[in-house]
Amino acid sequence: MSTKNALRTIDAIRCAGKAADAYRTAQHAVREAQDEHGAAQAQLHHWHDHIHAMGGTDRASPAYSALLAAVQEHQEAEQKVRKAEARLQRAASTVQSHRPALNRYPTGRIRRRGTAVLLEHLADHPVDLVRAADLIIIQTSSGKDSLVAMHRTVAAAKAAGCLHKVRVMHCDLGSEWPGVPELARRQAERYGIPFLLVTPDGGFLGMVENRQMWPDAKRRLCTSTLKRDPTGPVITTWVRELGLDRQAIVLNVMGVRGAESASRALKARLALDTRTTSANRLVLTWNIIHGLSEQEVWQDIASNGLEYHPIYDTGLERLSCVYCVLAGPEWLILATRVCFALELPHPQTFAELERRIGHSFKQDFTLNAIIAAARMLDALDGPITWRCGDAVRRHLGPAAADQYLALTR
Repeated sequence: MSTKNALRTIDAIRCAGKAADAYRTAQHAVREAQDEHGAAQAQLHHWHDHIHAMGGTDRASPAYSALLAAVQEHQEAEQKVRKAEARLQRAASTVQSHRPALNRYPTGRIRRRGTAVLLEHLADHPVDLVRAADLIIIQTSSGKDSLVAMHRTVAAAKAAGCLHKVRVMHCDLGSEWPGVPELARRQAERYGIPFLLVTPDGGFLGMVENRQMWPDAKRRLCTSTLKRDPTGPVITTWVRELGLDRQAIVLNVMGVRGAESASRALKARLALDTRTTSANRLVLTWNIIHGLSEQEVWQDIASNGLEYHPIYDTGLERLSCVYCVLAGPEWLILATRVCFALELPHPQTFAELERRIGHSFKQDFTLNAIIAAARMLDALDGPITWRCGDAVRRHLGPAAADQYLALTR
C-alpha cells in the first residue's frame, strides 16, 4: 500500500469509528428518551384517572396542578424522543456513508489493530512519510533526545527534498536550567528551520501557586497544561496558513524513547493523535527515536557534533525543570548541588513555594530535606565540578569526547 493510501485508510478508519460510536450513543439516547416518555405517560394517566375517579376537581386543587405538570412533562418527553430519533437517523446516515470501512473493520478492536498495522508500515518508511506530510513540527525540550530526534527528522526531510515543511517549537516553562530556550533556538538554526518559542502564562511555578499543589506522576499537569494546551492553537494556526482545500497531514515529532520507562516502552513509533486530529488535519505523533538506547543517542550527538546543554556534563541525565517532580531523591540532590555551584536561586525559590502552599514536593520528602542533604555532601566532598564534554566522556569514553570537542570548537 502506498503512503498516501495508508494515510487515507487511517483517517477512514478513524471516521468510521467515530460514526459507529456516535450511532451507539444516539441509540442509547433514544432508549433513555423513550423510558422518560413512558414514565411521563404513566404519570399523566395516573393523574387523569385519579381526577376522573373523583368525578372532576377544582382547577385550584393540588390534583389538577399535578395533572398540568404531568402534561408538561409528557410534552417535553415527546419532544426529547423526537430529537433523539432525529439524531439517530443522522447517525445512521453517517454510518452508511462509512459502510465500506466498517465492513472491513467492524469492531473497535479490529479498527485499533488495523490502524496500528498501517502506522507501523508508515514508520518503516520515514522518507516517504515525510514526503507525504504537509507540516512537520518538532516539539523540543532542547534535551539530548529532542536534539537527536531533530537531527534524524531533518535527515529524513532532506532526503525527501522537503526541509521547508519542518518547524521547531519549544515551550519555556520558566523553571528550566539557564540557557535552555536559547539553546533550542540555536539547535533549530543549525538546520535553518523556523523556530517558535511558546511561553505559557505563569509558567510552572505559577501553575503550582494557583493549584496550591505540586504535580506528580499521575497528574502531570506540567505536560498537559503547560506544553500540550498552549501548542494546540499554534498547530491550528500553522495548518490554516497552509491554505489547503483538503485535510492536512501533520507530523508531530517527539523525542520519546522506549528505554526511558515502562510506560514509554509501550508507546508506538507512530501514533494517531485522536485529540488533535479533525476533519481538516490528520495529526500523527512520531516518536522517531523510540528504539534508540541512551548510548546510541550520545553516539549520534558525538558523531555529528551536535550542541547539547552543559548540564549533562554535571552528571544529570535529563534536561528537565531544575526540580522535576518525576526525579528521584539522588537526582534532586545532585540538581541542588549544581545550583549551589552555579549560584542559582532555584533551591530557595522552590522551597519557599513548598512552604507557602503547604504541600510537599514529593510524597516521601520535602525540598528542605533535599537541600539539607546537598549541603551535607558539599561539606563532606566539596562543591561538585565538571568539564566540557564530560557527558560524552561518561557514556562513550575519552576518545569520543576528544573527537566531539574537536568537532565543536
